[in-house]
Amino acid sequence: MIRSGENFVDGVRVLVERRKVRRIGIRVLPGGCVRLSVPKRLATLADGERFLREKWRWVLKARAEMAERSAGPCAVPPTEEERRRVAAFLERATAEWAARLGEEPVACRMRRMKSLWGSCHWRRRVITYNTDLARVPGELAEYVVVHELTHLKAHNHGPEFQSLMDERLPAWRELRRRLNKSDFAAPPAQRACRVEQMTLAL
Repeated sequence: MIRSGENFVDGVRVLVERRKVRRIGIRVLPGGCVRLSVPKRLATLADGERFLREKWRWVLKARAEMAERSAGPCAVPPTEEERRRVAAFLERATAEWAARLGEEPVACRMRRMKSLWGSCHWRRRVITYNTDLARVPGELAEYVVVHELTHLKAHNHGPEFQSLMDERLPAWRELRRRLNKSDFAAPPAQRACRVEQMTLAL
């Protein structure tokens, strides 16, 4: 039985969200993660899981097609100047936000990643940022900073993480939407592959 937050179905990472929508929706994200949106009032998690299972062949096909396209040429990577500039910005923002949140110092690293804007190794207190953040507006890069710092306390994207983000950065959902729906640096092959949906009877 799936639950809200992070799940694994046949080894595939599935993020389940209860949302104010009228239909169950499946979305394959860059990197192969699957997002399942389930209406808060019009469907149960069991309904969502049943629909996901019915469309599982489509999910696997969409993941395979995305992986095949992503193997092609990527966008031009940031220049050394861009890398230095964004590294300085992220180190400063990380230090400032860590202090604001009462966190001990955190080490920052930079590398190019295909499907993540950042990652947090909470045990080692190391945050790795994608160098492609060099092409992202400052407020969206700052969202990534807060997102990764929050993983020091909440190690997945479940209710605790969402509650902390609501306190720390109330507009984080809109910032996330802007970041993930735009093509600042990612090639078209890495954009989300959208959507199989089912309309539920009222």
